[in-house]
Amino acid sequence: MVNLIPYSLTGDSSTSDRYYHDVKALVDEWLPAATGAMADIIAGFRQYRKDLGHRDRTDAECTFELLVLGVMLREHGSEAERWPGWATRSIEFVEHMASLEPVSKQLRGYLGHLARLAQSTVKTESARQADAPRSMDLDRLSEWMRAHGQAKRADRVNEWRDYLTPVASATSQRALVMIMALADDFARASYNALGRYTEGVARFRAIAQRKYANRYDEEMVTRTPLEYHLGMVGTEILNRVNREKFQSTRRRVVILPPCMRARPDDECKATPTDLGAKCQSCTVGCHVNQITKLGEKRGFEVYMIPDEMHRVGAASAQTEGGIGLVGVSCALTNWSGGWDTDELGVPAQGVLLDYAGCKYHWDDEGIETSVNLHQIEAIATVPQLEDAA
Repeated sequence: MVNLIPYSLTGDSSTSDRYYHDVKALVDEWLPAATGAMADIIAGFRQYRKDLGHRDRTDAECTFELLVLGVMLREHGSEAERWPGWATRSIEFVEHMASLEPVSKQLRGYLGHLARLAQSTVKTESARQADAPRSMDLDRLSEWMRAHGQAKRADRVNEWRDYLTPVASATSQRALVMIMALADDFARASYNALGRYTEGVARFRAIAQRKYANRYDEEMVTRTPLEYHLGMVGTEILNRVNREKFQSTRRRVVILPPCMRARPDDECKATPTDLGAKCQSCTVGCHVNQITKLGEKRGFEVYMIPDEMHRVGAASAQTEGGIGLVGVSCALTNWSGGWDTDELGVPAQGVLLDYAGCKYHWDDEGIETSVNLHQIEAIATVPQLEDAA
């Protein structure tokens, strides 16, 4: 049986080296132009946050947030408009009760599937453009995101909603038009630069829309190529934003997903710690083992994802010089992990899995995933402060 992989950073090559060249080149070209086009909106937003006493964000961060907003409206705006508010409240109610977590996942999957059916799932590009929202009703988008487990993303949407809503309606409408144009421009540029790495998405989505119907993760596994490109570029932008802070930390930690293990859960010998499971080198060819050995040589620690990410924040607060975190995950989730660690006060860098393959979402049997070792080494290994002095 042929494994279906939605994206692959290796493309038709044996390594993902070309991908990292391509994504850097895209950001180098696209980001300055996009930031310039949105300069007035960004300047107003940054001043708005300062007036509220919030931590300032860079122009690059704000540009990316506007891109996220535009892409989400472009790809899911119509679905969000049809999403019933009571559904979000119902899901939030059961999620507050730990014993009902399986119920909340089932409810999320069932309601999400109904909403997608109402939208008539597969749309042509022209149909999606025609359905694009033309009003600044960001509350519906925020509700839809929360209902699909995207609370941190919804928080960012709400910040922009609170900034844009009080201004004159004509100004808000103009801002929305500019945000949608930003997403449209990015769609063209990213397809040309990164389309070769997401050629499997269409085939995977076609199967997933049937196979994953009513599942809580249906929304995630049926995302569009544009959303993969958003994730790829988001990781690159946030890496640049956070690089200096990351380099100033004294302790470096790499967090890997369990799907990189060579052995299944019940055979892996990794031992639990507060920062995640620690590899015990039980299998020579295991990717987790290989990166752990690399870390021993290059001065960084390696763990598998902890049960609770807040433990990383607590450990960083108790560590002199703080912890710099390198998070490894798939293209759809890595960039939002950067927002999560930002909330924890932990400067992070992201590295993408070369392809997705965990049994929880992407493959029934699970595919052992991999990552570019040169990229891990380059990002996780930085001069120690005393060496740089």
